[in-house]
Amino acid sequence: MKKKFCGSLLAILLTANAVKAQDTIGVPLLESASATVHAPKWEITSNVTLALSRFSGNVTRNLNDDPYLLMVRKLNNNGQSAWRYGLNGFRRKSEDVTGGFQGSTTRTSEENSVSLVIGREWRHDLAMGFYTYWGIDARGLFRQNLATSVQFDGFSGRTEIVTDAKEYGGSFGCIGGIGYKFNDRMIVYTESLIYGQYLRTDRQFSVNGIATPLEQKNTISVLPMVPVALFLSIQF
Repeated sequence: MKKKFCGSLLAILLTANAVKAQDTIGVPLLESASATVHAPKWEITSNVTLALSRFSGNVTRNLNDDPYLLMVRKLNNNGQSAWRYGLNGFRRKSEDVTGGFQGSTTRTSEENSVSLVIGREWRHDLAMGFYTYWGIDARGLFRQNLATSVQFDGFSGRTEIVTDAKEYGGSFGCIGGIGYKFNDRMIVYTESLIYGQYLRTDRQFSVNGIATPLEQKNTISVLPMVPVALFLSIQF
């Protein structure tokens, strides 16, 4: 009888230890599964307005003034808010050489533009796959137009004329838009914004390194933008 009791007690202790071990192992597994399900999502966005405009025959559409061409968002666990980081920019350079017996002229034109955006947005689901969103944005920008003309005469004389125009500054404001979810991965949306903007403009003209200021001004303005661009987003 005593041996049976000891055997039963030993079996109970072994069973309890096994259950405790399973519980200890199961908790991190459940937490890991939960973390996998609720892991933050990323969203990559492209401005597709230019492609659609050219497809429809409107070749005059230019994206230089749009706030961003590409954007990356980091969504929270439930997808109802996100940090947004946008980028727009381009670089264009051309050169023209003319000349004859008495000399030659080389003209170089260069355009540079970059715009960076960081902001925060909140979303609200509607019916039938639609949703609205609103938030705040901060934007920094830089633009430059640089024109250089180098003239050579027939006696090895050289004259360099440079016109340099720069704009740089920043803005801060509110955004709002509406989107449509084709599925869990693909979204299209459009947005409007209103910015308060500070812009500094510097223009100067120089001949052989001797510069003459043409314009130096500061501009503060309010810039509203209606929805004129269409964006395509992919979530992953």
